[in-house]
Amino acid sequence: MIKNFLKTQKGSIALISILVIAAFSLILAVGMSEVNISTSYQYLNNTANTGGYYLAEACLEESIIRLEEDSSFSAESLAFSNGDSCTVSVTGVNPKTVAISTTYATDYLQNFQATLELSTNGQVTNATLSNWQEI
Repeated sequence: MIKNFLKTQKGSIALISILVIAAFSLILAVGMSEVNISTSYQYLNNTANTGGYYLAEACLEESIIRLEEDSSFSAESLAFSNGDSCTVSVTGVNPKTVAISTTYATDYLQNFQATLELSTNGQVTNATLSNWQEI
């Protein structure tokens, strides 16, 4: 009786084995794709963070030049040809606080703040950066 049952169910073990192997392979493939997507997002975030920082640094340099030329300089907006932009506002007398808000790659926003001390020697004004940080 058992021999007859096994003879009629010959391919069932092979079929179940193939289904188990296929399910395991599918789970492995989905897991690997999740890791790749996560890594891609980390790379994009890191790239945008670095690009936004350098954009803010460029805007700070421009603000320092403007402050050294005119100590009453208070605000400006800069737009770049690639779509990046920054907004600068200067408050305080001495030291001056420079707030910079950047938009990098059209949708990545960062805010920075710098503290500058202006010193005048004759007709030349120099700015000294005492603090620079992302806020």
